[in-house]
Amino acid sequence: MKSNLPSNIRTLRKEKGLTQEQLSEVFGVTVGAVHKWEAGLSTPELTLMMEIADFFDVSLDTLTGFDVRDNRIGVLGARIRKLTDKMDTAVLAEAEKALKKYPNNFKIVCESANAYRAFGIIDGTDKKLLDRAIELYEQAIRLAPQNSDPNIDATLLYGQLASIYQIKGDFKKSLELYKAHNAGYIYNTQIGQVLIGMGKYDEAEICLSYAFTGHIGNRINLITAKALCYAKTGRYKDAKDIILMGLNENEYLRRGDGPMYLDRIDCIYLTGLSYIELQTGHKRKAAEYLKQAREKAIRFDSSPDYDTGNERFIDIEDACMAYDTIGRTCVDGITNSIKLLDSDELRVLWESINK
Repeated sequence: MKSNLPSNIRTLRKEKGLTQEQLSEVFGVTVGAVHKWEAGLSTPELTLMMEIADFFDVSLDTLTGFDVRDNRIGVLGARIRKLTDKMDTAVLAEAEKALKKYPNNFKIVCESANAYRAFGIIDGTDKKLLDRAIELYEQAIRLAPQNSDPNIDATLLYGQLASIYQIKGDFKKSLELYKAHNAGYIYNTQIGQVLIGMGKYDEAEICLSYAFTGHIGNRINLITAKALCYAKTGRYKDAKDIILMGLNENEYLRRGDGPMYLDRIDCIYLTGLSYIELQTGHKRKAAEYLKQAREKAIRFDSSPDYDTGNERFIDIEDACMAYDTIGRTCVDGITNSIKLLDSDELRVLWESINK
């Protein structure tokens, strides 16, 4: 069983920008002692090793880095996740067995917490499952410095913890956690749900309206990106269908007859449809779409309105302005979209229509 302690000390020291001499001063040892640690010629005593782990903000498991242990942890963690995904009840016994062996390993604790949360949600009558999930998530948060998975961070763990309190009906604790870790407003929807559970409907409506604006923006980005992927790989029907879906959604969100921010997005969608029609040999239809885009762009540019509060289902008294990178004006947005599509035929058609 080989330990990675020497290389780990050396790597952690360099990450902090310390020399061997500086590290020796930190722990009150000779430079030669540090050299021997990093060369694998000697090993620090246990108490000193604990000080080293604490100094570098890592666990002893991470500091020592036994190859056999790491491999076993990886296998166990993957097995717990797989059993959880399959909703196999055997996962809880598997998780407890792994926790006895590695009680302070982030991966094992986190995967076990996920397992208990999943089964606690399904079996709402067994509160012990949710209580165990809370205990494990709190432990995972303490062990978070060990984490090397970029898809997991403390914000996510706190969100999982808050969701359990929400399920248990402890809305006060759930709201406290969600609000404390709502970076980038990622938990606005959940906060709105908790407020509804507390009977605070007016406050919930404001929070959910902001969440809805974020949802619309994300959906627009998703539709345009997917459409571009489809179009550039020859899947023109899929590209057309997803753009038409976006146009229909925008129309459904319209409040009143005047220009609204989503008109800018419609212009991009219509430009995409024009490109697709050209690629499939329908030049007349392509021209029709591009003319529609131009008419809508000129209408918006004559009286621009970037307040998303003018859309349906968004009830916010204060202005909630939308921003994008398509161009200073709506007409500029069409021109820039054509450049992105890199089609000379579409560019020539636009120039003839825009005259």
